[in-house]
Amino acid sequence: MDSTTLTSLPAQTWLSDRGITCVLFFAPLLVLMLSVAALNGGEFFYTLDDPYIHLTLARQIFNGHYGINPTEFSAPSSSILWPFILAPFGFLGTAMYKVPLVLNLIFSFFTFRLLLQMLQGVSVWPKILILVGWLLATNFYGLIFNGMEHCLQVFLTIAIAKAVVDKEFRGYPVTSLVYGAIVLLPLVRYEGLAISMPVLLYLLIKGDAIRAQVCGAVIVLLVTGFSLFLDHIGMGWLPSSVIAKSDTSGIKSIVLNAISQFEKYGWVIVLMLVMCGFFIQRRALVMLLVSVTALHVLLGKYGWYGRYEIYWLSFLGVFFLHWALTSLKPGSVALIFGLLPLAFAPLVYATFSTPLAARAIHNQQYALAMIASELDQPVAVNDLGLVALNSQRYVLDLWGLGSLEALKLRKSQSGPEWIQTLMDKKNVHYAFVYDDWFTQHPTNWIKVADLQLTVPKIAAALDTVAFYATDSESAHRLRMTMKAYQAAHPEAKFNVAYQAE
Repeated sequence: MDSTTLTSLPAQTWLSDRGITCVLFFAPLLVLMLSVAALNGGEFFYTLDDPYIHLTLARQIFNGHYGINPTEFSAPSSSILWPFILAPFGFLGTAMYKVPLVLNLIFSFFTFRLLLQMLQGVSVWPKILILVGWLLATNFYGLIFNGMEHCLQVFLTIAIAKAVVDKEFRGYPVTSLVYGAIVLLPLVRYEGLAISMPVLLYLLIKGDAIRAQVCGAVIVLLVTGFSLFLDHIGMGWLPSSVIAKSDTSGIKSIVLNAISQFEKYGWVIVLMLVMCGFFIQRRALVMLLVSVTALHVLLGKYGWYGRYEIYWLSFLGVFFLHWALTSLKPGSVALIFGLLPLAFAPLVYATFSTPLAARAIHNQQYALAMIASELDQPVAVNDLGLVALNSQRYVLDLWGLGSLEALKLRKSQSGPEWIQTLMDKKNVHYAFVYDDWFTQHPTNWIKVADLQLTVPKIAAALDTVAFYATDSESAHRLRMTMKAYQAAHPEAKFNVAYQAE
């Protein structure tokens, strides 16, 4: 998306960048991959359960259906585009499970090349320090292993921001590829609207009115078209996952969200405003930076194992990097970026805990999936991904990402009666849930056991999953299935506490 190509770089720069790429891109990823495999018996697992939801949906799309269960529609993905990107790989069978990893490696490599392009002319050691600071502070490596669409989101975001910098400060034209990225970004994740729409307004102000308006119209048509599709299949206007994780229904919730954002990243917002002071004569650019930040602060999120805020931090980071390189000495810039990981410690933690997070998913969610598979009966869960991906039976998502009906009931009902009603309706006799998420249980639930991790839970919501059945016969069957699985996997990093029969 930049006119500069690898072959046009001076030979020495290419050699230096090639070495930097080996040391800072390939080597850390190799270490993380080997660590994940070593902690999981040679197998690969993502650091979250969520990517397995996308894989399940993508597999259903490949088979001509939109939903988790083949018997009903659902909208569990926060991304419009990501499941459709994965769907064509459905012919690979279980090898499809590695496709998100491969795609994330590709998108992250492109991102790394963009960062190198922005650092052209910077000597090797300052360049290395700047890159190390950026990569750690934005959870660059960790995003690859969560198996989600965030690597593509960050790549498109940085490409767009770099194009704006090139236009604003160097007079370069914005290419059609960049306009394509602007259109794609909201389809990758809805919060991309917080970047694409302000950028299009910026480009309109800068005189590219026709392309900006056309792209804006295309975005509106595509996003609206997907909402119409969801409404047509009875899922409402937004994916269940967006509704479940968002609370922007009123002014109060938006204000509370903004306060939370200020508490977490107020210093970044202040830094952005200070940077705008240096760009005060560039009113369109200031408008862009302020509006992107305002939209993220009011409607966006942070956290969830270092994912939600990365696009916004990366967008601002491109402009801050340009300002720093043009206003400060390279050594000072290197020092600032070298210290950035200290300011973003939770994101650095997400990177370094990646192998441990994968181990937790293996020993909790994958164990649930295998028990459900051996049980070979419909089950109710509150974490959907791996169980649904490996089950040939109906999976009821009590949290609601995979069931709009369950989501509406959970948000509107105070007691547990809705759970029993829904399980009876779906003929489900088993539930694997976090007790802390469902403090009130249906009266017919019989507790069979607790499965507790003996390793840190990292990104798993809780370390203990409770197993329930709705009748004594089902309880006995579940107990026998769990004992058989436990006996077959003595290496598993969990303990099971069974209830007395």
